[in-house]
Amino acid sequence: MTTSHTTPLPPDLVTRLCEAAGAPEDVHSVEALADLWLAEHLSDDGDPEEASWSDLCVFELDAHPEVLLAFCLRALRKASNAWQVGLLAAGPLEELICTHGADVIDRIEDQARRSARVRHALTGIWSQNIEDENLRARIEAARSEAMEAGLDTGAPLPPA
Repeated sequence: MTTSHTTPLPPDLVTRLCEAAGAPEDVHSVEALADLWLAEHLSDDGDPEEASWSDLCVFELDAHPEVLLAFCLRALRKASNAWQVGLLAAGPLEELICTHGADVIDRIEDQARRSARVRHALTGIWSQNIEDENLRARIEAARSEAMEAGLDTGAPLPPA
């Protein structure tokens, strides 16, 4: 029998997600939120000016860097296409790195060493948005192997 690991969302965050962002009441874990976010972002068919409830939820995660990192990693593992990975890279992952990079860079580097998909996602980060030069250099190094076949090249999505 296999037990699935879940990462609970902080109770105050669940309340905010349900009230402010209009999330379904059963979103109590990072995994559930990531899966619902991915389902809403299967393709480029939404209004870019209109944030979905799942986008609003992810915005709320910004005050919780560990939860946001867990969300990004789960969504990257489960993403089914390059569109989703590109949205994650240019959105939540870039925001996490720009806002909380010093707190999460060691784990991001570790994940990039172990996962071609994470390296691939890091190619979608606009490094010029990272103000800290040391942090920018570490992101550049973590993604260097993937740059030739990164998100902008249209290369296939690496396996999870």
